[in-house]
Amino acid sequence: MSAPEPCLVLDGSARAGVRVGVLSGGRWTGQGVSADGALEGLFGCVESALAEAELSLGDIRSFALCVGPGSVLGIRIAALAVRSWSALEPRPIFVWESLAALACSTLVAGEKGPFLVAVESRLKRWHALEVAADGSLGAPFEAEAAQLNAAGRRLFASGEVAAAALPAHIPVPAPWSALPVLLGRPGFLREEARPDALNVAQDFATWSGERHRADA
Repeated sequence: MSAPEPCLVLDGSARAGVRVGVLSGGRWTGQGVSADGALEGLFGCVESALAEAELSLGDIRSFALCVGPGSVLGIRIAALAVRSWSALEPRPIFVWESLAALACSTLVAGEKGPFLVAVESRLKRWHALEVAADGSLGAPFEAEAAQLNAAGRRLFASGEVAAAALPAHIPVPAPWSALPVLLGRPGFLREEARPDALNVAQDFATWSGERHRADA
């Protein structure tokens, strides 16, 4: 499933910062980036991305929203925006997941499974996802840094916080630059008329590294 273009892509899932892009012809034709939270920065990013692409909101044929895991507030602000725009002029809404994007961009860069990818969660915990030897993706889970460090898997993470909490991790860039490729991959997007944040705590099982240790 691919999103009709031009597609407005929104990511408010980061703990700090917002990204918005206009996807057309399989590439970014306009982008907006803000270091502010979604409440302060989202709509300015939308305006910047549309202006660079020389389009108006009425020219957009679909929306693609990151539903996390990540900042619940940022995701819900972005979700409310696309739901409102779609209500005013019906257009399909698609969703994608931040951990899946990080895992897929790591695979696209040439890494082979098995490995873990992780992004910072709340209260010094981490959202993570396991990639199998065949490249298939597991379900997101929450874990303590110590569990990930002892998991017996290569661990890929992006962001400055990972350096202190996950000393054995392999740094990788955020997946934004790879998204134009990823958004066109089968199964990466799913259509969702009323998207909401994925990473509500009860959606995730607490992970036990013992089940995934290399010597298990």
